[in-house]
Amino acid sequence: MTAPGQGVAASTTLPASPTPHELVALPELALLTALQQLLELTTRSLTALYPARPARDDIAWRLRSHDLLAALAAQILELAACLTRATTCYRVAAIDSLYVPDTDDIPF
Repeated sequence: MTAPGQGVAASTTLPASPTPHELVALPELALLTALQQLLELTTRSLTALYPARPARDDIAWRLRSHDLLAALAAQILELAACLTRATTCYRVAAIDSLYVPDTDDIPF
């Protein structure tokens, strides 16, 4: 889920997997879907290992943290969230492009 003001969660805008028609037209969606699933697994694993990480970006928490692994895990979680949003935006735009009516016809 995304925080308020960060857009809509991927699960509410896209199905978990592209349709066969979408995969034929846009094969890169298969890799993006796999990437999103790996990011979700990584996020859940790191959150389970380092539950003390605050829900929001807290610079003071990072400065107080003397645990290098926890600090690096927090950075990975931030980057994973950014990459998840970017891949979701790409998937939405790519799928939308499939369903745009063809307007290249010149009427005579």
